[in-house]
Amino acid sequence: MTNCPICNGKVKHKTKLTTYMYKEHSIEVKQSGEYCLECKEAFLSPKDLKSTKLDIANFKREIDHFLTTDELKRIRKKLNINQQEAATIFGGGIRAFHKYETAEVTQSKPLDILLRLIDSNTISFDDIKRVTV
Repeated sequence: MTNCPICNGKVKHKTKLTTYMYKEHSIEVKQSGEYCLECKEAFLSPKDLKSTKLDIANFKREIDHFLTTDELKRIRKKLNINQQEAATIFGGGIRAFHKYETAEVTQSKPLDILLRLIDSNTISFDDIKRVTV
């Protein structure tokens, strides 16, 4: 895109520090995209949006008191299981943990609580495996 479809101004691809708001909280992310030099309108492609997806998803998870993607991976690796094994034990479908860990989907609150309890050794992973497998 060379000209803005709104004001016909010149459009340039660049990365801007952008403030994202969620539930009265904010985060600044480096957002790549096409930006109009005149009216300041942004035109974001799916590739541009993908570059900030993980940061924004984890920001929302923190605000909503959910485990972040990195915390989910850490707990799963601590349990010494792969994503498919995690899905078999905890449910959600064969690709569930892949989706949770890549911010495609947010895990359910009950699963989040269960993983926190296992991580804190409040309940044992062996107990969970005994009743689910």
